[in-house]
Amino acid sequence: MMEQAPLVWSELAVNDMSRAVEFYQKHFGVSFRKEDMADMEMSILETKDPMAASVALVKHEMMKPSLEGSTVYLYLSESLNSLVDKLASANVRILLPAMPIKDGEVGHIAIFEDCEGNKVGLWSPNA
Repeated sequence: MMEQAPLVWSELAVNDMSRAVEFYQKHFGVSFRKEDMADMEMSILETKDPMAASVALVKHEMMKPSLEGSTVYLYLSESLNSLVDKLASANVRILLPAMPIKDGEVGHIAIFEDCEGNKVGLWSPNA
């Protein structure tokens, strides 16, 4: 058995960095640190612990936003239902409404489409 969770990093592809940063700041109240690496434009979600697993918005020719493939789940609110309701009322497309996992025993999830066309999951311990 592993001593720690294996996820250390995730990336969401974007076509328009300014639009994507504004979307996540507006809907989730998060902040980003801008970094450029070679020909890759990145905005990294800021966390208090710089070694914590995190996510970056990435603009690069080999990365294309998509509703297909893997789903990254973000923990951005203690109350999932109120966050999903807020997104829906802002006309954000909800792909999977909030639902419990194992009757809520291991939390709750929902999936939305971000402004770039990515399928993004949300997780919270509470409904």
